[in-house]
Amino acid sequence: MCLGLMTFTASPRAEAQTTPTVVQVPPTPAPVLPAGTKVTCTQGPATGAAAATCPVLRYDGYSYWALSYVDNRVGMAIAAYDASGKLVAQWEKAGARYVYGITVDPANKRVTFAGQSDAKIAVAWDDLVPPPVVVQVPPSPAPAVPAGMKVTCTQGPGTGAAAATCPVIQWKGYTFWAFSYMDNRVGMAIVAYDAAGKVVATLEKPGARYVYAVTVNPADKTVTFAGQADAKISVKWSELLPTPPSPQFVRQPLPVGATLKQISVGSANAVWGLDTAGFNWKWTGSGWQKMGGTVSNISTASDGTLWATNPPDSLRVLKWDATGSKWTWNLPTGMKQVTAVNANAAWGLDNAGALFRWTGSAWEKKGCCVSQLSVGADGELWATNPADSQRVLRWDGAKWTWNIPTGMTFVSVGSAKNIWALDGSDQVYQWAGTSWQKVPGALRNISAAGDGSVWGLDAQGLVYKWQ
Repeated sequence: MCLGLMTFTASPRAEAQTTPTVVQVPPTPAPVLPAGTKVTCTQGPATGAAAATCPVLRYDGYSYWALSYVDNRVGMAIAAYDASGKLVAQWEKAGARYVYGITVDPANKRVTFAGQSDAKIAVAWDDLVPPPVVVQVPPSPAPAVPAGMKVTCTQGPGTGAAAATCPVIQWKGYTFWAFSYMDNRVGMAIVAYDAAGKVVATLEKPGARYVYAVTVNPADKTVTFAGQADAKISVKWSELLPTPPSPQFVRQPLPVGATLKQISVGSANAVWGLDTAGFNWKWTGSGWQKMGGTVSNISTASDGTLWATNPPDSLRVLKWDATGSKWTWNLPTGMKQVTAVNANAAWGLDNAGALFRWTGSAWEKKGCCVSQLSVGADGELWATNPADSQRVLRWDGAKWTWNIPTGMTFVSVGSAKNIWALDGSDQVYQWAGTSWQKVPGALRNISAAGDGSVWGLDAQGLVYKWQ
């Protein structure tokens, strides 16, 4: 298949994603169509009847429409639009027309567009990347230039005369300037700025200085910076992008005058802590607010409901009354720990390690025996039993299953896809589906939520958030 790039521009993008997805949207109003194209979405491979919706691909912040041609050639124009609906790239692909479906193959990183007579066009994800765009901008005022660098844009390879404009790259929401160095070394600093004008990456490249032109090659996905004496620096598109920081636990503020012993997360907007005196604290987004007390163990549900137990007080089970800002005492007693799904669903453990499910009015015994348990927003229930060779277990709906690798003393379940654990040495692990994957950090307590949020406490009570 030939790749025919017809037009592209640079514009703001929506939030990027790593895997393409397919959505169904009405065919009208369609985005602004390239000349010679039309929207033709059919109900299936064997009919030309118009469909009520069109399949549209969303990937890396762009929306991709599979357009047909006005002259009805057997081909599709794959048009990429940014978040504002502006056309940023277009590819001509032969082999099928009149799209009825789009499928995504994550294993092979390919997208298939299906049309009339079930003819198909397969495209690699990498071939759906809009190329960088070169624009000419005044050299002054330039963005904040990093120390040791300067703006030097010349009129051509054989002159040092200053140009009226500088060639600048715009791509994926970033602007890239090719700066020279104050010490006049033969090299350029390719500096990336975000939409706010903040420096987010710097790429040092020797071989040329005093830029006069920048060219883009979509075929091999390179950008070339040309400078004095026509020396050139070639850079892969992928080299230009800022490298995302590695996920890590980042320290958060501490509650004033208290040390937390437990953290409990229902979502990014429902984070609670329990201090060593038994008082509960609510995360406000920037700090902690002391709310009430006193209990021994808390559990934040996915809907923000806060449950607690207080074993010294007749194994009391409680719920937090946000309106009255106090614990309510109208739940049956008997649990040393509770883990909540929402306001109406929870599980508990008694002093003997027996498992109970909250029915809405009473605790119903379901199984035995574990030391600690955690339930996710989707009802996924796991437990640990350190006394039994650091056993990790999963509830299958009727009984505990024993096919999870051992070695953990504490487990926290946000959902079936967000499960974390700690071993006896405070080492942190994430469940990878078949095994435990070690994560940098050392925590004494950890809590995961269904939306992917993860918080923890170390042995000193310092608070950390996974990001």
